[in-house]
Amino acid sequence: MGRRSILAVVAVLAMGITARPAGSEVFAVPDAIRHLQAPTDETHLLRSPAGAILGDQRFHAAVSGDRLTFEITTRFAGGDEWDEHGEMDIADGFRSRRFDKTIRHGGQVIGEQHVDFTTGSVTWLVDGVRTQRAMTLPPGTYIGPMLALVLSGMPDKVPASSSFQALVFRPDPMLFTLRADAVDEEDYPPGKNGTATTKLRVKADLGPVKNVMFASLIPTHYFWFTRTPSPTFVGFEGALGNGLQVVMTPETPVTTTAQIK
Repeated sequence: MGRRSILAVVAVLAMGITARPAGSEVFAVPDAIRHLQAPTDETHLLRSPAGAILGDQRFHAAVSGDRLTFEITTRFAGGDEWDEHGEMDIADGFRSRRFDKTIRHGGQVIGEQHVDFTTGSVTWLVDGVRTQRAMTLPPGTYIGPMLALVLSGMPDKVPASSSFQALVFRPDPMLFTLRADAVDEEDYPPGKNGTATTKLRVKADLGPVKNVMFASLIPTHYFWFTRTPSPTFVGFEGALGNGLQVVMTPETPVTTTAQIK
């Protein structure tokens, strides 16, 4: 069976799991983000599970009135570069408005993703072919780079859980229901210099059979947030959109020299 035939089968199967409005939650906005007085900038280091350096990521977020915007630049050791831009309304929970992603290799654009959450218009570029689709995107719909922001609004005490809609490109856009569970309280990273955190697990919420069926498209991810009145992101483990398995942590002075140059 060819690649397109396989994708067609997956798309048909997915039709039965795209609409679950009762399980779609609009995440609350923590005061630390709602009242962000100045733009925030972070650098995240990407490593393999074995510890090899895979790249780095620059993150910038700002709030103006009831609008949050973010810019992310990710550079991989293999030469790929991702530029991502997102916008969310935060007056009444995190509500996605816009997401744009450009993928480059050697300075040449090799992929794009553009999502207007307010109209449902989705455009993407893969293998030189540009495609557009109109989709129904419920209010509690997010895309990968937004999760480090929206999940910080979950309660910081276990157990806690929430379900939401996620837009996933594999490579065509598909809508899945995911579930975020607070599964543990632990120091991250482990050891005497670790920070007290809440560990969140994000996985498919499609029922036992379909969870297994779509495991390769939507693998389980883990996020760590500080266990404080205003939780902040301190770690991620899982697969990125290119399938690369990474451990992502904010850079510290000790790791500064390990950046991709």
